Amino acid sequence: MIAVFLTSLALVTIDFTPGFSPVSVEGYEGLVVPLDHLMKGPVTLQQNDPKLIQRIISQYLHHPSDAPYNLHSTNDDPSMGQSEMIRNILGDQVNNGGVFVECGALDGEIRSNTLVFEKKYGWRGVLIEGDPKNFELVKQKNRKAWTVNACLSTQPYPNTVMFKQQFNIGKISNLVTGEKHKGYSEVQCLPFYSVLLALNITTVDYFSLDVEGSELNVLRTIPWDKVNIKTMSVEFIHGVEGKEALKKYVMDQGYKVYSEVTNKGGLANDFIFYKNDMVPWKQRDSLV
Repeated sequence: MIAVFLTSLALVTIDFTPGFSPVSVEGYEGLVVPLDHLMKGPVTLQQNDPKLIQRIISQYLHHPSDAPYNLHSTNDDPSMGQSEMIRNILGDQVNNGGVFVECGALDGEIRSNTLVFEKKYGWRGVLIEGDPKNFELVKQKNRKAWTVNACLSTQPYPNTVMFKQQFNIGKISNLVTGEKHKGYSEVQCLPFYSVLLALNITTVDYFSLDVEGSELNVLRTIPWDKVNIKTMSVEFIHGVEGKEALKKYVMDQGYKVYSEVTNKGGLANDFIFYKNDMVPWKQRDSLV
């Protein structure tokens, strides 16, 4: 049975004032909104639908930890080189604070591209991890970032998928949801833009995207005219359309390639992108 509730959008107001606290959606406090069938897809919800934003705030956003870090290593930068390239682009601006988004976050420490920005430079951000087992590990690290136990949707609306649970190589599968499969978990996927709106941000200084082959489809869901993502590291090795298709798509959105980060052990295969209107710090001396 599908329940249909009519609401007056005139009663719904959202404060999009720049900031980093979740927005407040008036009129929905304590109200059970029948969104379960919509959250599974393919019935579409607009990425900025107030009911979707409120669902993300109430069920998927976990507050930054106030407890001391619980990290296995004292290394502030466990990244495989991606964070260094981002710092080469930003230069002294890295000290001015910033906002990061990292998906997939794995356990919040191993090869994290954002830990150094949070721990050393005081940036704020959000860690997104689809695998429920990995997400529990993320929570144990006591990161000072928001955390979300969901995958980023490959469609411009929320949907559920069967997620292959295999630690650092877990990924979205083609298996049908609603059935049990060993080694898989049914996971909610949320649009990237919707997560940003739930956090009341549209400017991201660094977006780290490593989702084992779904990167291009995730990027295609982003309304680029509504967000300002300054720099990105995007894994390219597993995409079915190939490395060049990913590169071309991002460049067509107004970005340049700063470098590629690779690792002999296969632990890094990323493009580093920056917006066309930026001048990377490491190149500025040559332009003077």
